Amino acid sequence: MENKSNAFLAGVFTIGLAVLVLFALFWFGTDHTEREPYDLVTRSTVTGLGPQADVKYRGLTVGRVETIRFDPTLPGQIIVRIMVDKDAPITRTTYATLGFQGVTGIAYIQLDDTAAQDGSNAASPPLETSPKAVARIAMRPGFFEELERRGDSLLSQVESLMVSLNETFQGDNRRELIATVRAMHEALDAYTRVAEGIEPAARQLPQITANLNKTLASVERLTHELARPNGALLGTVDEVGAQLRDTAVSLRQTTERLNNETLPQIDGLTRDARQTVRSFDRAAGQFSDNPRSVLFGGSATPPGPGEAGFAAPAPAR
Repeated sequence: MENKSNAFLAGVFTIGLAVLVLFALFWFGTDHTEREPYDLVTRSTVTGLGPQADVKYRGLTVGRVETIRFDPTLPGQIIVRIMVDKDAPITRTTYATLGFQGVTGIAYIQLDDTAAQDGSNAASPPLETSPKAVARIAMRPGFFEELERRGDSLLSQVESLMVSLNETFQGDNRRELIATVRAMHEALDAYTRVAEGIEPAARQLPQITANLNKTLASVERLTHELARPNGALLGTVDEVGAQLRDTAVSLRQTTERLNNETLPQIDGLTRDARQTVRSFDRAAGQFSDNPRSVLFGGSATPPGPGEAGFAAPAPAR
C-alpha cells in the first residue's frame, strides 16, 4: 500500500514538473511587449518581405510585420500591417521604406521621420492609432526600387553619352585629339630634357648653399666687428683722425711761422734788392754821363751849404 502511494506522488510530481516546464516555455517564448498596429500603404512591390519581418526605426528594431494583403477598396494597392512598440516615436511625419539585409534578399521595414532628417527642433504631433481605427503610414520607394524605376532613364543617358563619345572620336576630332596627345608627349619629352639639363645644377645646389651660408657668416662676423667700439676699423679711423689733427696743427704752426718770420724776412730782402737796383741805376747813369769816371774816378761832390768852398748860385734874371 505504501508503494502505491509513493508511485502516485511521483507521478503527480512528474506531471506538475512537465506542466511547469511547458508554462515556462510558453511564457518565455511569447512576446509580452505592448504594441500598437499601423498600416503601411504602398503601390510598389514588396519583394522579399514576409510576415514576422523586422520593423526598424532608424536602425533600431521596434516591431514585426503581422500581415501583408491587398487593399480591397483600391486595386493594386498593398497594405502591410505592422505591430510597433508603444514607446516608438511614430508621428504624423513618419514614413516607411523597404530595406534589405545584406545580399540575402530578406526585406524589412525601415521607419524614419521627415522632421528628424531636416534637423527641425519642432516635434511633430504623434500619430494616434488603435485596433479599431488603425492609422496609415505612407510607404515610399526604396533605393533599389528608385534605381529600377530610373534604370531606363539611366540607360538612355548612357546610350546618348556613348553616341556623343563615338561622334567625338571620329574624323577631324580624332585627328585633333591624336595631335594633342602627340603635342603633350613632345612637351613631356622637352620637360624631361630640361630636367636632365637642370640636374647638374641641382646637384651643385647643396655646395652653393653651404658656400652662401659661409659667406653670410663671414658678413655677420664683419658686421659685428665693424659695430664694436674698440674694433679694428673704428680704431684705424681714430688713428687716422688723430694723425689728421696732428697734421692740421703742424700746418697751422707752419702757417704762423711763415706769416711771422719768413714773410718779414722776404720783405726785407725785397727792400734791399730794390735799393741795390737803384744803386746799379745810379752807377749806370754816372757811367753813361762820365765814362772816364771808371778810370779816374768820379768828380768831387760840390760842397753843400755850410761846407768849405760852398758858393751860392747866382740869382736868375
